[in-house]
Amino acid sequence: MLHSYWSSRRNIAPELCEFFKAHGGDTLSRAPCRLFPAFRGATAPREAVLDLMAHNIVAPETHARPLGWLTKLLYWLRISEAAPLLDEAEKVINPSLLGIAASHMLAIRNWTLEMSRAGVPPQERVNRHLLVFEDDAVVTAEGVAALGRALGRLDRCYDMLGLDSTDNFCALSRLSDSLMGLLLPRAWRPSPELVRAKMSFSRNTGLLFSYKGALRVLSNLPVTREADLWYRDLASDGVLSVYVACPRVIGIQGLTTVK
Repeated sequence: MLHSYWSSRRNIAPELCEFFKAHGGDTLSRAPCRLFPAFRGATAPREAVLDLMAHNIVAPETHARPLGWLTKLLYWLRISEAAPLLDEAEKVINPSLLGIAASHMLAIRNWTLEMSRAGVPPQERVNRHLLVFEDDAVVTAEGVAALGRALGRLDRCYDMLGLDSTDNFCALSRLSDSLMGLLLPRAWRPSPELVRAKMSFSRNTGLLFSYKGALRVLSNLPVTREADLWYRDLASDGVLSVYVACPRVIGIQGLTTVK
């Protein structure tokens, strides 16, 4: 299932659907495409924000789930600092971050609900995946081919795969793979192209979810901070099995798509 968001790039959603049909190969070209509207935080009325809170999509930090010791340590060491979505008075702090988090969660919830409404048997849902793109995603034929290859190597127990990795994240992956190469034969080493994310995560420009991963995300709502670190917290606490594709297969406007 492919979800994309309407935005100032008005044609991105239908163009992505057509692009995947033309360049997606045997698997991705047949993926159903749904055009799902984004939650636009900058223009959303107060009632819409309150509705998000009423449905446990977002909330102030006071409602955050308890963090594990590793995640607390990462924040204590200031390795990362997360921006909250709402203040204690439930007023929006950053409309853009709120829009990203709400759009992701609404798309994930909509996808799972669609399967329930359509009566898709539970045993079939485990073979379905959700692609989510933000409105600054850059997709190329090479990137789609790389995504197809990644699907073939992906751990069947994965929950989420990040498709737009940063150069720094992948540099650490290459270093780790080189060091492991001194100790282990290639057949015993994890794939350097699908890196397990534990203490850091990359960007949200393109994400792939398994059905199990989607349910785990929804069961840990509300989102209380910027989405990329919220995902990272779920990974570092062992709640989500998160991987990142190296090199990136989906680019972001202004950056090279595939390296």
